[in-house]
Amino acid sequence: MSRASRPGQSRPTAVIVIAPDERSAEIHVEGHRQVVTGRVPRETRRAALDVATGYAARIGQPVLVDARDAHGYWHLIATPDGVVQAADQAVPESAPAPRPPTVPEGGGSSGKRTLAIVGSAVLALVLLVGAGAIVWRFLPGSPTGTGPEDTADVTTLNHPAPPHFSEIVDFGQELAPDTQPGVSREGDLLVYVDPQERLNLLDAEGERRWAVDLPTASGEFLGAPRFVEYGGETAIVMETAGTLWLWPASGGAPSSVDLPEDTAAQYVGASVLVRNEEEAFVLSGEELERVEVPAGSAPMLAEGEEVLAAVLNGPWTWIDADGDAVDVNPQRPENGGEMESVVTALREYVIVRWEPLRGEGTVLAFHDSRDGSVVGSAEVDPDELEDVRHRSGPVGTDVVAYGPVVMDPENGRTSVVSGLEPDIAVGSLVFGRLDGAPAAVDAEGGVERAEEDSVQPSGLLGERAIVVHEDHLYAIPPE
Repeated sequence: MSRASRPGQSRPTAVIVIAPDERSAEIHVEGHRQVVTGRVPRETRRAALDVATGYAARIGQPVLVDARDAHGYWHLIATPDGVVQAADQAVPESAPAPRPPTVPEGGGSSGKRTLAIVGSAVLALVLLVGAGAIVWRFLPGSPTGTGPEDTADVTTLNHPAPPHFSEIVDFGQELAPDTQPGVSREGDLLVYVDPQERLNLLDAEGERRWAVDLPTASGEFLGAPRFVEYGGETAIVMETAGTLWLWPASGGAPSSVDLPEDTAAQYVGASVLVRNEEEAFVLSGEELERVEVPAGSAPMLAEGEEVLAAVLNGPWTWIDADGDAVDVNPQRPENGGEMESVVTALREYVIVRWEPLRGEGTVLAFHDSRDGSVVGSAEVDPDELEDVRHRSGPVGTDVVAYGPVVMDPENGRTSVVSGLEPDIAVGSLVFGRLDGAPAAVDAEGGVERAEEDSVQPSGLLGERAIVVHEDHLYAIPPE
């Protein structure tokens, strides 16, 4: 049935027929028939296109998809990597719509129902008929065309999108195997390594600023590329065993800085901190500049050519390579008593535990690292702070999280979300796991559970989330 349905077509073809009640669909692939069901239309179409993309993956080549329901008829292409997009040529307006399969009594469809065509995703197409013209209205992120001659190259994810984001793909790029992209904290730049072992920099619109060959094989680099402050400007840093490589975002040849064997690079501040048990270094040109931290202090992060050093209980110090130092005394939060300890320093904040004025528990406060003022604080059960990872990923510009405490840095309001393990801040949301399951949390403590097989964003580029799946990155717009 599949090839016979497209005379002269040599490419394998799948036929998807959605039942009028949109609770089931028949899929015919190379003479084999399969029926899938869904609780809602979205699930039905996702299941149907999963069959098509799964077949494309098995045979290792794209598959043409003829998809239809009671309202229309579409030509699509399912690729082996799970992407579904519109075929190059639109179906003529006069093409007859195939008859849908028989369904049990009680099934029916309403006029002008939204049709979702998805490849493990959803795209809503509203069919409007008037004065003999057909208009396709696409969801945000897709162009609008009028007339049968207009087509849209619409690509969708082949897996669920993270909460608050669409499954429509605005643009995508192939990655070098086993690599991850980097997104600037401000959301204006994206960097990744392509299969040709080139480092690529894109702007917030997905336009390429430059691409350069890597100085060594991509497999030699440790972790994803990162954005840092270096030499007074934004740079991309990548690390190999024993060397830091830095490319100015404005373009130009990379700089390389050798790392002593007993040191490690840390990226929790705006700049790279290189340290070991006794010493701390900042980058100065292509050299490491040693910074003498006060006795009893530990270097926490670097900003430019300054290092923040802290003691367990007391003020912290900003110090540079010339020895110029500034002590910062933390302000006591309104609901806090005596200081318990400095917990960590991440980005612009030093996180401190204070005894509560009344009752039990602890007060966790986010302090401005430069002046010690309290940006926000919350009372929390000390047990909730056990085994919290000191990570800069959840410290964003619009929302900040440490363990179960989520803060809006603009107004200082905090919420405690018990069981939250934050991974990354993306716009106004923190993504991570809540009681072991994927979830997104906002600064007010609102929780939205993510589907178990959804992919967590790697960052926010403009308004688009960047997600990675099977060595491809995809930029998806908000819902």
